[in-house]
Amino acid sequence: MAKRIVVSYLTLLVIMSLLFVLLRSMPGSFITSMINPQMTREQIERIRETWGLNEPLWRQYVQFMINYQTGDFGRSPTYSTAVSELMLRRLPRTLILFGSTFIVGYIVGPLVGMYLGWWRGSNKDKSIFSSSLLMYSMPSFWIAWLFIWLFNYHLGWLPSSYMFTQFPEFEWTAFTVMRDVLYHLALPLLSVSFIGWVGAMLIMRPSMNNVTEEGYVFLARAKGLSERTVMLKHAARNALIPVATGAIVGLAFIIDGAVVIENVFSWPGMGQLIVNAVLSRDFPVAQAAFFVIAALIVVMRLFTDVVYTYLDPRIKFGEGE
Repeated sequence: MAKRIVVSYLTLLVIMSLLFVLLRSMPGSFITSMINPQMTREQIERIRETWGLNEPLWRQYVQFMINYQTGDFGRSPTYSTAVSELMLRRLPRTLILFGSTFIVGYIVGPLVGMYLGWWRGSNKDKSIFSSSLLMYSMPSFWIAWLFIWLFNYHLGWLPSSYMFTQFPEFEWTAFTVMRDVLYHLALPLLSVSFIGWVGAMLIMRPSMNNVTEEGYVFLARAKGLSERTVMLKHAARNALIPVATGAIVGLAFIIDGAVVIENVFSWPGMGQLIVNAVLSRDFPVAQAAFFVIAALIVVMRLFTDVVYTYLDPRIKFGEGE
């Protein structure tokens, strides 16, 4: 366990170093928007000193590494606020959208994969599997635009932007806030979930098919148990092990998948924040956002290594088995 934690920590240090180098390799600087031709050299130097850009690059790097390991992400020149406060405001909004999508995908996907794997090779399996692969190959933003055209422009049923009604004609209460968020959540949730469940299905289907030939499945049938009981209680429980692993790792990619969809639906979450930060060269926000994504992935992979040993007792943690 200690070895895994040390490796994870060193991985985060490497990621922080890469972020520092890559973002500062971009042309221009995030203080460019603060400088105008009427400013004197002294005023420009004062701005550079305020943001620590007059220091040698190695000293900037050392300070950057110290700050990030102590949770200090600095201040945003674009939003004029602490980056940590900005993250705390935006992250829950992304978790609402993609957390809902994650739950829907990992309920529908394993259920469909379970039935397809149990009857693998049947006409039902071939037709559903082929159509789901076709859906999975479609770009998520194209599906989002198609659903916006259908449910917003054509039918007028669902809103296509923002998390709340911008100019409400009703009084805000706990109930109206929840209802309004769900109303705005429906279309992006439908768009992402339309193809999001296929990934879990593709893991569950071969896993379910593999356990159909196991001895405990034949033993359950020999006991006279119904086909439904054998499938759900004996085969599916063991087939869910790789799906559970994929789900744990998939949690870390919630923010990563938000970049495109949040900009399509103008959802005020982490994805929209990342795009705006990169376009405006807001280094503190961009670095912190990318670091949060990387940290989630590293932590969830470490968590996966630990949890997998409890899901499958045949695996010994820290051993070559």
